[in-house]
Amino acid sequence: MSAQKEKLAHANKRLMGLFKADQKTMMAFKTLSDTAVREGQVSTAMKEMIAVAVAAARGCEDCILYHVNEAKSHGAERDTLIEVLAVAIEMSGGPGTVYAAKALDAFDQL
Repeated sequence: MSAQKEKLAHANKRLMGLFKADQKTMMAFKTLSDTAVREGQVSTAMKEMIAVAVAAARGCEDCILYHVNEAKSHGAERDTLIEVLAVAIEMSGGPGTVYAAKALDAFDQL
C-alpha cells in the first residue's frame, strides 16, 4: 500500500471515530458535503478538484487526500488538476505551493 493510501486510511479511521462520537453532527456534515458535490452545471469531478484546491490553499493534508481520491473516483484527469492547483497557488502563495505539490503526489499515488 502506498504511503498516500495509508494516510488516507488513517484519516478515514479518524473521521469514523468522530462519526461514532457525534453521529448527528457528522450526518449533517455528510448531507452538506453530498449536496455540495452533486452533479449539476459543474461536474462532481470538478467540484472535488475545487475542494482539492481549497484544501491546498488552506493547508489541510487530510482534506487533500480525501478530495483527490474522490476526484479520481469521478474521473478527474491529472492535467485538469494541475490547472486547478495553479489557481490554488496563485491565491495562496508559497504555502499553497507546498500543499499543491502534496495534492499532485497524492493524485499520482492513489
